[in-house]
Amino acid sequence: MKSLSLIPVSVSDLIRAKLIMTAVFSVVLYAFLFAVTLTVEAVLHISLLDLAMVLNFAKIYLLEGICLFLAVSPIIAIVYRLKKGYWLALVYAEIYSFLGLFFGMPSTMRYIYPITAAFCVAGYYETTPVQLVISLFSLLACGGLSLLFLHGLNREHDIH
Repeated sequence: MKSLSLIPVSVSDLIRAKLIMTAVFSVVLYAFLFAVTLTVEAVLHISLLDLAMVLNFAKIYLLEGICLFLAVSPIIAIVYRLKKGYWLALVYAEIYSFLGLFFGMPSTMRYIYPITAAFCVAGYYETTPVQLVISLFSLLACGGLSLLFLHGLNREHDIH
């Protein structure tokens, strides 16, 4: 951060830009994954593809990109708060994603755990309206938690 002290931008603006770019890259990555999947399906099974199915899967992939960004945004905020604790944040992220394997099994936690809640909201898992609301709340809580971690950066750590 010392090398950035020459740039008259606050730390909160830098972190905000990092979050926005991460969200954009997440959506672009899932759009790319959709394009690759669609290409492979078109090569292998062109006769089975119809427009409704393709649009449904495009919606699923784009929602996964947005929702998974919300699910991991607290990890991004924690990296800033740990002040150079990149390795510890990597361990947190690995544990967080690994636990998704267990919470992804059919249970109530599937709709609460943010990583698997992203798949519920996107439509990858079948959900009832109540489960969808629980999953949305879980993801919005993650977004709110990351904002809470980053709240007040201008007052505490401004770069002048």
